Amino acid sequence: MEKRFRVLFILVAFLVGCSSGLFIQDSLWAGQPEEIVVHHLGDITGPYAPITGAASNYALVDMEEYINKHGGIKGVKIKFVIHDTRNKRDIALAKFAEIAATKPPIIILHQSADMEVLKARLAELKLPALCFSPTPKTLWPKGWLFQTLPAYTDQFALFLDWLRTDFKKKGKIRLAFVNPDYPYGHSIFTPEVEAYIKKKKIDVVAKEFFPPFDVDATTQMTRVAAYSPDVIYSMTIASQPRVILKGAETVGIPKSTLFGMGCWGIDRGAAKVAGELMEGVVGVQPYWVPSDTRIPIIKEFVDAFVAKKRPPEQMTMAYSGFCTVMGIVQEALTQTVERVGWDKLDGQEVFNTLVESKGFNTLGLQPFEFAPGKRCPLKCRVMKIKNGDPVPITDWRPCPDMRPAKYR
Repeated sequence: MEKRFRVLFILVAFLVGCSSGLFIQDSLWAGQPEEIVVHHLGDITGPYAPITGAASNYALVDMEEYINKHGGIKGVKIKFVIHDTRNKRDIALAKFAEIAATKPPIIILHQSADMEVLKARLAELKLPALCFSPTPKTLWPKGWLFQTLPAYTDQFALFLDWLRTDFKKKGKIRLAFVNPDYPYGHSIFTPEVEAYIKKKKIDVVAKEFFPPFDVDATTQMTRVAAYSPDVIYSMTIASQPRVILKGAETVGIPKSTLFGMGCWGIDRGAAKVAGELMEGVVGVQPYWVPSDTRIPIIKEFVDAFVAKKRPPEQMTMAYSGFCTVMGIVQEALTQTVERVGWDKLDGQEVFNTLVESKGFNTLGLQPFEFAPGKRCPLKCRVMKIKNGDPVPITDWRPCPDMRPAKYR
């Protein structure tokens, strides 16, 4: 009798365990959609088209194919959709309203102007956004915008660190700036950065600005040349690096002068436009680059890019950034579904995943972790343009923290 009771008890316990497991599985898959749509909002055919146009289209096709081939989001296929704003705020706001009506759990924003305009609305909707332009207004105060590259101020501070440890110049370093006259060009000039420049014993001998769509900067370079700087730094993008470098060549800036550039200038596409003038330019880069082919997934992407006969100069920083951010999306959505189930997948839960994350593998593309107390990543690498390609000259390094004093 006692033996029979023990057998019966074990059987009941087994059945309860099985039903409990089935309940957990049912809870996980309840509300599972046929596909999950992730929306991009950004300029594809407007003034930013040379940077984001072809690169975004290629990256979305490649990442959608790769993610779905490797299981999607817990077996659910993912679909990436681009909404072209043409860099017009009225179009951006109208398209955002359409997207928000579908109650997505996450969105991807390209331009800082859209981020700044939508920052409060995202918080109201409890909709997290992964982003590509870490200006101070998008980062502080902290909100629902999560940048996928370190603050421009932090990146520049890392460049200053590199100047002091790796640049072969003892004593004071004479630094000049020649930047486009718009928010990106001014983004690194904060009190915290100015103090860091002094701390590193670097003398700023000139600050020059040029209209962002000008094709000639010889006037600015003529004034800079008078100060004989050791380093000329430019926050330039697309064709602007060529404008700077051509101006320097025209006025006879010595070839011994080091040129440094912000991350969007340390790029295969910019190097293609500038040609040999770009050789030896140094800057900080936040994403993987085509020369990282020792990493299997990057080699796979590079080989496929070549096999599809795409222009090699279109495998740009924007392409790498889009691939990386979509890798983060895949992991953030997967982790959220595993934690709360499909029926509770929403913006608040994805926000919780992003905030509580210890880092993302980005499908193996590169390491990624948010900096302590920030909504932007911690690390970058310093790179140099060699034979038209950005090539790492350091490993991943943490960027100095240049956050505004009031947010420390």
